[in-house]
Amino acid sequence: MQSVLRPGREETVPEMRLVGVQRVCSGFGCLLRGFNLTFKGTKMKTYEPMCGVNISQVCKEITDLVAETGEPVTSDFNGISIVAEVGVTAGDLEQKWREESDRRHKEYVSSPEYKQRQVEAKAKCAAALQRLERGLADAPTMELADEQKWIKFAASNTDPYGGRVVKYAKDWARLMQSRMADGDSLEACAEETSRIADNDGITGFMYGAAVSVLAQTWKHGESLRRWHNKETQFGDEGDKANESGGVLNPAILGVKV
Repeated sequence: MQSVLRPGREETVPEMRLVGVQRVCSGFGCLLRGFNLTFKGTKMKTYEPMCGVNISQVCKEITDLVAETGEPVTSDFNGISIVAEVGVTAGDLEQKWREESDRRHKEYVSSPEYKQRQVEAKAKCAAALQRLERGLADAPTMELADEQKWIKFAASNTDPYGGRVVKYAKDWARLMQSRMADGDSLEACAEETSRIADNDGITGFMYGAAVSVLAQTWKHGESLRRWHNKETQFGDEGDKANESGGVLNPAILGVKV
């Protein structure tokens, strides 16, 4: 359904909102993009983009609306207002938005607030690293069920992203082994140790990849896989994954190792 705008009234009227859906097609297929148009009692209309659109799309869409109606349209994108008028191109709007975004960014990174946040973040990271190092100090070596598969995985992931998955998986396994040696069950210590091993803020995909490789190579991998699937599921998808031998990934992505 294509949006249709009608001329605004000259006199003041109560605020009205039009919710529309545009069908956007490309060589990859079609999708529906939603938006709100608010008439604020004047001929100026406010375009409110919904989640999933970027600044280039917003600038194009509001300039297209101006071309259709001959009237200005305003929008707010990430806290920065932009106004499309007759004769202003989408490129002009995007450039102005980016210039203002850069200006605000530079202003923020020069502020005392940003500097204080940096100090706090460094202190937090240092404390998390110390906690991890204490946990690993007396932890046993990683017990592997499939050493060759682990070696192959580690050798194939030497870049910073993949290497972090390797280190995280290894540290997490060792921390769990240490707790289990003291009498804890895997189910009792997996959650806490997963957070201790994550001293720098890994992604959801990294976490899922670590579970996947440990499930296939670690001595206690099958127990970890089953625990993880139950803890991650929203419905019964974890139970189904446990039956099929799969691993749910928090990032809703699959990984093969």
